[in-house]
Amino acid sequence: MRINGERVHYWAGRDHPLGEEDCVLFIHGAGGGQYSWSSQKAFFEKHLTPIILELPGHGESTGEGEEEIGRYADHIVSFLRAMRLSKVSLVGHSMGGAIAQALALTRPEMIRKIVLVGTGARLRVVPMILNGILEDFEGTVRKITRFAFSRKVSPVLFERSLSDLRRCRPEVLHRDFLACNRFDLTAEVERIGLPTLVVCGDEDEMTPLKYSEFLHHRIKGSRLEVLPNAGHMVMMEVPQAFNEKVGTFLVSPTFAENS
Repeated sequence: MRINGERVHYWAGRDHPLGEEDCVLFIHGAGGGQYSWSSQKAFFEKHLTPIILELPGHGESTGEGEEEIGRYADHIVSFLRAMRLSKVSLVGHSMGGAIAQALALTRPEMIRKIVLVGTGARLRVVPMILNGILEDFEGTVRKITRFAFSRKVSPVLFERSLSDLRRCRPEVLHRDFLACNRFDLTAEVERIGLPTLVVCGDEDEMTPLKYSEFLHHRIKGSRLEVLPNAGHMVMMEVPQAFNEKVGTFLVSPTFAENS
């Protein structure tokens, strides 16, 4: 698909899609791509119509990336319109969770539910990462990958994820982290009125549990699910638990707040 002259790459599950109300758009985080959600494809296409989008400059999508979360949100709106989808659910990880929050505030009429994974209402980035991406790309992507996983991560998953992150061009990854660093909805997030599930790994070092707890406390009616033995890449580290929690939320007609 081409939108505004750029190639937009995505994966869509099911040969025979269900109704629009069953469409779920997965939005990856900084430096991510379709690979970020590889453990979700088979599970979610059993009962829903999952769509995994690669943001500009990521994976097989052309472009240079963006330095503002709002600009990425605009790309999501353009994609949904090009797909003729007027109302979908969003599952956003890290930077993708920031994009989902922005859309929940600016385009709530286009969204049914949101799932915020390993994210926060503010995503400050330490200078070591911002500067390091351009000054020492190899060393910095290794640090990012180490922080992204629980200490229990298998060497195979770690090395595979490191290899995937290396595929992102340094300038695009730098823009992603600039966008995260500039993102701050702490004063606005309480205005989100959509059904919301917040998911976090209990060993997340990049967006610690307090970030998810803040979202849960500020978004009325939301539910918080903390998954054990997982870090920032919770959907990769404990895919079965993640898929079951998120799947239940997405297919449920109602969703009550935790007591």
